[in-house]
Amino acid sequence: MHIELIEPHTHAGRLHAPGEILDLDEAAAEWLIERGTARGLIERGAARPADPQPQTPIKTRKGD
Repeated sequence: MHIELIEPHTHAGRLHAPGEILDLDEAAAEWLIERGTARGLIERGAARPADPQPQTPIKTRKGD
């Protein structure tokens, strides 16, 4: 699972800065996300949420 660090973090003896992308096993990635140290990234080819349906504009009569 790919994550982006939002806080500094030491992993495998190396200090990683915010903004770095790491490829971790799911358990380690979820642990960092839950701690607020990282955010998950959408994997290429993964399902994405559907776009919300556009709302139809409200029609009014002329002169209103």
